[in-house]
Amino acid sequence: MKFALLVEYDGTRYFGFQYQTGVPTIQGELEKAIKKVTGEMVRIKGAGRTDAGAHAKGQVVSFESETSLPLANFVRALNFYLPRDIAVRAGREVPSDFDARRSALSREYRYVILNSPTPSSLLYRRALLLSKRLDVERMSQGAKMLVGEHNFAPFAGSLGCRNPRRRILWAEVNRKGKLVLFDVEADSFLPQQVRRMTAALIRLGLGKLALEEFQELIDCGKVGAARWVAPPYGLYLTRVNYPNLELFAGWENS
Repeated sequence: MKFALLVEYDGTRYFGFQYQTGVPTIQGELEKAIKKVTGEMVRIKGAGRTDAGAHAKGQVVSFESETSLPLANFVRALNFYLPRDIAVRAGREVPSDFDARRSALSREYRYVILNSPTPSSLLYRRALLLSKRLDVERMSQGAKMLVGEHNFAPFAGSLGCRNPRRRILWAEVNRKGKLVLFDVEADSFLPQQVRRMTAALIRLGLGKLALEEFQELIDCGKVGAARWVAPPYGLYLTRVNYPNLELFAGWENS
């Protein structure tokens, strides 16, 4: 049988989602928990390979298992063995051809900025603190420029990508009290893309970058031209969207 899990985590003490030898990762902890519950050595697939220190509310993973446990019991057992900064919110049995990564239509991310002259102990390592007030209107205008299909190589990490074209479905910046939130959805993202877009938008909001310069950055095609990178701890994978909506109906509220 094949299963999908909806997973959330605080990524502060992990070296990203993807398994790495000798260091803690989200994938590694999930696979260890599955082995403790089922006795099986499985390799899971995640919808998004979040960076070291980044978080998730709506990560999706898929894997095969021969467990006969009722699904609700399986989820409870996994949460018993997982560290407290990783939680399985819900689970589903899925068709054999489902793949958490390849089956996804789009992914949604949020970057959280605490725009305040004073820090918050509750948001430490969960939001980027900026004391100077941001011009959210200018940032919102910049976010709209990102929408559509572009060569996003300027916002990619130094490793780049063989095909840097991506399609951003929507992007917006909003202020909620002391928080400034950058939300974006795309078919997929390049390594560091959201963090580099965030950093460029912050420069817009601080008056260090003109809208015309931001557009030139989008259009230049040079890998890593947006050299500023927002720290990972403000980044959250919030949702992964799939074509079969009925399959996952209501599971985010589980």
